[in-house]
Amino acid sequence: MPRLSADQQQVKVDFLRQVRDGRLDRPTAEGSGLPNLTYTCPDFYRLEQQTVFRNNWVFAGFAHRLARVGDMLPVEIAGQPVVLVKSEDGFIRAFHNACRHRGAQLVTGCRNSKKFVCPNHSWSYSLQGKLIARPHFHGGEQHDINKSDCHRADLVALRCVTWHDWIFVNISGDADDFDACIEPFSAQLEGYDFGALGFCDTLEFDLAANWKLAIENFIEPYHVFSCHPWLNGFVGMEEREAPVFDGKVLSCGYDFKQSDPARGGALPWFPALPAAKQNRGDWFILFPNFGFEIFPDQVDVFVAWPRGPDSCRETIALYFVGDGATAAEYSEARALVMQNWNNLNQEDIGVVERMQRGRNSDGFDGGVLSPYWDPVLQHFARLLADAIEAETIPGS
Repeated sequence: MPRLSADQQQVKVDFLRQVRDGRLDRPTAEGSGLPNLTYTCPDFYRLEQQTVFRNNWVFAGFAHRLARVGDMLPVEIAGQPVVLVKSEDGFIRAFHNACRHRGAQLVTGCRNSKKFVCPNHSWSYSLQGKLIARPHFHGGEQHDINKSDCHRADLVALRCVTWHDWIFVNISGDADDFDACIEPFSAQLEGYDFGALGFCDTLEFDLAANWKLAIENFIEPYHVFSCHPWLNGFVGMEEREAPVFDGKVLSCGYDFKQSDPARGGALPWFPALPAAKQNRGDWFILFPNFGFEIFPDQVDVFVAWPRGPDSCRETIALYFVGDGATAAEYSEARALVMQNWNNLNQEDIGVVERMQRGRNSDGFDGGVLSPYWDPVLQHFARLLADAIEAETIPGS
């Protein structure tokens, strides 16, 4: 792993000095959020990739994109090339996407293959990352094939788990057990049969804003009355609950008085849904950048992919229950829900990008926070600060 530059070392020191002044630990009305440099500084962005994204469980991709044995999907996690693959035993695995010989990237696009083959010298690996052959390794026509002493040249595997349709990878190998991380979801998700869900479609958005602003905006409902006229009419501010947090899980929710076609009211519901869930919507964040919302008839995944200190890409993936995901009779109902999600996100984008521009102002540096709505933002900031303070990068 590369050492931090002198500039990155200094930005880490500056960041910790700013956040350990009490702003994150004082009562929310007296404290504030993250300092501006965390949203604007290229050196901080690189530091964040090597700490926050390297040492936590990070969403890597959708399992439905790896349906067949041999399906391969290259992704980038914590700034590093990673490849996901469906192996012969039915498991999805993750490997560093680099040949063990000269480091050439093995997979550059979605594909299906019986093995990994390096384009540089044709070294090959099984779908479980085991070295198969090294042509001409000992000289012309002196091949090294299936040698038992070659495990040093196997692909480097990464911790990888699949939870429902969602794949998570931990680059460092140091994250807590995945089940322990998501345990705060468990009680709130009882009664929802995720096996009844079918993937429908995705929406993609490019934002001129830091990924953290997209996540913060997703979890705080305070802006709804000002930014989302339809959504505020669906559930008013007086009916909205304050966000809460437990470990690396942030959550919020509300009860709604009646359903609406734009929120899926014309689609099939989860089977045998408990009465308490039949007029309920909840949404969650798993730190750092994976979120989802759940309603009686759908689950909607939200991911903010970092692209730079002032840019990110949002993916919204929509899942519906049973025939609601694909049947022609529900096509108009699905289209209405998707259009609603598109409209809501378009309403958010302008505000999020304006917050990004405001992070360049000397007149703002962390904000004056609402004691009712914003404790969750302070907690998110603490998670980020703790991850950076605890890192063990060589030379830091």
